[in-house]
Amino acid sequence: MNPVKPYRILVVDDDPQIVLLLTGLLEDNGYRVLTAVDGASAIDCAITESPDLVLLDIQLPDMDGTLVYASFRQISQTCQIPVIFITGLDASEHIERTMTFGWCDVVYKPINLGKLLIRIQAVLQTCHIPDQAERLKCYNEILRNLFTQLALHSQSQIGDKQAVSTRMQ
Repeated sequence: MNPVKPYRILVVDDDPQIVLLLTGLLEDNGYRVLTAVDGASAIDCAITESPDLVLLDIQLPDMDGTLVYASFRQISQTCQIPVIFITGLDASEHIERTMTFGWCDVVYKPINLGKLLIRIQAVLQTCHIPDQAERLKCYNEILRNLFTQLALHSQSQIGDKQAVSTRMQ
């Protein structure tokens, strides 16, 4: 029996601490991680390695992340790869600009790792849907379900801590 091939995620960020953090998180959750520190190497890696998803910083040393994304859309080997932008910039500055490029998501620094994993799951579960409206509908439904599960899990942990505290009194 062949094991299921893990999803491959390309992490593109010039901050080595972010790359290390995301690499550890993703590998701990069963993903195979590829890395790039600038736009040119991200484009080369995406062409040669064909990742299933790209986590792309908007501010890179050699080019803006949105230009990297635009390049992906012009290359046959990379045009269908979904991208989640990562940024420390103010949401109002870039949200419209990134969303005009097509289907993608944006995660803001400091990164909430639990929420990032949920968004990654949702993207990977819906990226194969060709109709954009249907894809967005399914994506939002998956996000809603995953965040509900996360909230229920958090409430359960709070209840467990309260029960232990009560017993200790």
